[in-house]
Amino acid sequence: MNFKKHIYTFSSLFILFFSVIVFYEWIFDKRLFFTVNENSSTTKVNTALLFLFSTLALLSRKYLKKNIHIIILASLICFISTFTLLEYLLNFNFLLDNFLVQDTISNTNPGRMSVATAICFLLFSIGLFSLTRTNKHSIKKLQILFFFAPAFAFFNVIAFILRVPLDENISFFKTMSIHTSIGFLIISYLLIFDNTFYNLKKFYFSDLQGSIILRKSVPITIIFPLLLGFSILKLIQNGMLNHETGIVLFTLVLMLSSFIIFLVASVKFNKVDYAKKKLTQNILNKNIELSYYKNALDKVASVTFIDENGIIKYTNTNFCNLSKYSKKEVLGKKCNFLFSEQQNNPLLPSIIKIISKEGIWNGEIKKINKDGNPYWTNTAIVPLQKNSNINEFMCIEMDITTEKKATELLASKYVETLQQKNQELQQFSYIASHDLQEPLRTINSFSKFLYDNYADQLDGTAKTLFSYIKQATHRMSKLIKNLLEYSKIEHHKKPKKVNCNTLIEEIKLDFHFIIQQKKVIITYDNLPVIHAYKSMLRMLFQNLINNAIKFSKKDSPPVIEIHSVKQKNSWLFSIKDNGIGIKKEFHDKIFSIFQRLHSGKKKYKGTGIGLAHCKKIIHLHGGELWVESKLNEGSTFYFTIPNLK
Repeated sequence: MNFKKHIYTFSSLFILFFSVIVFYEWIFDKRLFFTVNENSSTTKVNTALLFLFSTLALLSRKYLKKNIHIIILASLICFISTFTLLEYLLNFNFLLDNFLVQDTISNTNPGRMSVATAICFLLFSIGLFSLTRTNKHSIKKLQILFFFAPAFAFFNVIAFILRVPLDENISFFKTMSIHTSIGFLIISYLLIFDNTFYNLKKFYFSDLQGSIILRKSVPITIIFPLLLGFSILKLIQNGMLNHETGIVLFTLVLMLSSFIIFLVASVKFNKVDYAKKKLTQNILNKNIELSYYKNALDKVASVTFIDENGIIKYTNTNFCNLSKYSKKEVLGKKCNFLFSEQQNNPLLPSIIKIISKEGIWNGEIKKINKDGNPYWTNTAIVPLQKNSNINEFMCIEMDITTEKKATELLASKYVETLQQKNQELQQFSYIASHDLQEPLRTINSFSKFLYDNYADQLDGTAKTLFSYIKQATHRMSKLIKNLLEYSKIEHHKKPKKVNCNTLIEEIKLDFHFIIQQKKVIITYDNLPVIHAYKSMLRMLFQNLINNAIKFSKKDSPPVIEIHSVKQKNSWLFSIKDNGIGIKKEFHDKIFSIFQRLHSGKKKYKGTGIGLAHCKKIIHLHGGELWVESKLNEGSTFYFTIPNLK
């Protein structure tokens, strides 16, 4: 491309240089190259002036891109060339010939350009005018007229090369110099290869097969006939051939060379045509195959094409059946009206990012049909790329409304079953708190009565048995009370703001005696104020701190560290101790109700329900609870509390 640009610039500068030199020669009477000899045609001053105007017009077209300059310069060229032709037709001098410089060389019509030169400039001005027009039909007509100008100039160049004296045989070319003809060919090249001129530049330099053959044929169709004609004329002039034999030889050689050229071109065109037919057949086969896929897809799914702005470009029949809208009602509209108020448009920037990264988006979408009824689709959104840019999306949807309704029905039945089980659990809690406590009290009362009244009659074994009965009934009573507390954990109250720092201080006061006794160290950073169920959150911290104190090592005082970290939608708490730790295989077991890892009741007292309480409290808040621990290296309990409001 840069090479073509350099040729354009060099050619323009050459014509400008040529015009300036001609002016210099005429003004200072210095003959450099505008005449070949005393009797030859010359390049006139007016001719040089019109070459200057022509080049300035072309440069203005390329760099200034303003039509006014072209119109002015083309008008001047048209004016001078037209009046020169009128001088020949009317045999009258309009004083244009020697207006700038007096011609003292030419014997006939001094200073006047030839008829051929004037016609060429007139046609060239028409070509310039065509660049300023907008009507395609008139542009084409004007540009066809222009093509006669380079044809005349080329004819004169061929005559010069073949040494045919045109000015002696055809008065039309009289006084038209070879320099003028070459100049015309150059400025014609500059005009023809303008981007808007008859699309010749685009056609000549394209990668299409026809353009390639045209470029390759130029040397053969132009240079070869010139060399052939020149050679035959030389043979005739040297008496080696007569005129008739020369014409026959020229015709025969030209026919043979033309046949060879067209034969080679035909073979290439046949190859291209064969490849084109093969490609066309492949495309037809692929189209048939794609039509099968399309028909199959149309039978089972709703298909929609949507651009990057959410405008619907295409829908199939299944889409219309689902949405109850006709194609005319949706094509060209944004797809927002199809979605329910609770369902976001899937073509949000975040989802588009997922599509561009992963190549597809899949999910369930709730829509509203024309009748106002909701329906559900399992949707896959696939990007369609053009020039490496995503500018369209293909939405493939499967109707899952029936399955969704079935799932909702099952869910409602499940909720109903859960409510029933909850009622049964509440009834069990009532039984546990009233009916089961009563026989325990009876056993405890009678055993106490017997022991108090008959202790002096009992031996050591009997007294030990009474002690076991007392411990067992006391433990059974405590288990029933803890079970009742566990069943009462439910969110019957709204969450409130809870200052976790204040909560820890209150728990430290409750544990004041044991903290002093075991020299417990409890540290915490600046804990947050969160929305939670205060009494339950207090029970959670109390149980975890109590466990950290209970399961401490004998040889070192308990150290408990409490921390919190703000996450996206929740707070992450951690309670770390330096106690006895927990084996990895028991990390999940400890959160089950009545699960105790230590069989020695005297060493670690408890019912095994404390951590089950904690887990239920955390789940009530919508969070998670887990532990990280190693045996003899302490434990860290983590739990999350969502931002409840």
